[in-house]
Amino acid sequence: MSNTSLVHQLLNDLRSDDKQKQRYALFRLSQLREPKALAALLEALKHRDREIRVLVVQALAALGDPLAVPALIERLSDRSKDVRRAAAQALGMIGDSAALPGLVGALLGDGNSFVRWEAAKALQAIEDSAAVPELVEALAADENSFVRYAAAEALGVLGDASVLDALETALLNDESDYVRYAAAVSLGQLGDPSSVPALLLALNHHSSHVWHAAAEAVWQMDEDAVPYISDALLHEEGSVRRAALKAVLWLSVEFDSDDLADEIDQDWYGMWGWWN
Repeated sequence: MSNTSLVHQLLNDLRSDDKQKQRYALFRLSQLREPKALAALLEALKHRDREIRVLVVQALAALGDPLAVPALIERLSDRSKDVRRAAAQALGMIGDSAALPGLVGALLGDGNSFVRWEAAKALQAIEDSAAVPELVEALAADENSFVRYAAAEALGVLGDASVLDALETALLNDESDYVRYAAAVSLGQLGDPSSVPALLLALNHHSSHVWHAAAEAVWQMDEDAVPYISDALLHEEGSVRRAALKAVLWLSVEFDSDDLADEIDQDWYGMWGWWN
């Protein structure tokens, strides 16, 4: 069977009343990524069955045609949370900035945390700084730590220096270690040395994931971080001085040395081992 004949058969199966045929047709259309299937897939988005609508959205994501964006934005209001989540993911995969209004609406307004999480990841994938204010809001206020994590990650990728305060606040105050970790990584990506004081404070955190990400962020700034570390070494607070000493050690030790375990405290070695 030729590819044209196969697509024709699959589209006929998609329009049938046989759910098994519909599922298989959508599976194969996702693999083939046939542009001629776009119109039929858009029509199938109105299917009464939630599972079929999810599969249609996934097929459109695989097709990657920006012409599907308006219809996928409409699915962000679908009655099924599974369809809304799939639509957010699909919009991120297509990567068209026209989806921003719908995605930020889902990020801040959807009642399901998985949908909000997927919307944050989609905004990261699209990489448009117009979404920064909403991502900052989600980082500060969303009740779900996975959504805040995704927002922190996205802010690091978008590279807007205006988010430093929001990321520093999350690094030092968020109740989730995973969010703190993501904030530290994003601060490292932004590479602004003015965030070094906050990163130094995070070196005293109990979680090796958090303090290691903070140390790595300081390391990425290299010599630009030194003046801030020097000031911290003379700070009146002992905890700040200890953090500065940790930073000095991190910047000066050969991490790949086989003798590292004999040179430093075993706890420190265990934390470095987590990274390596």
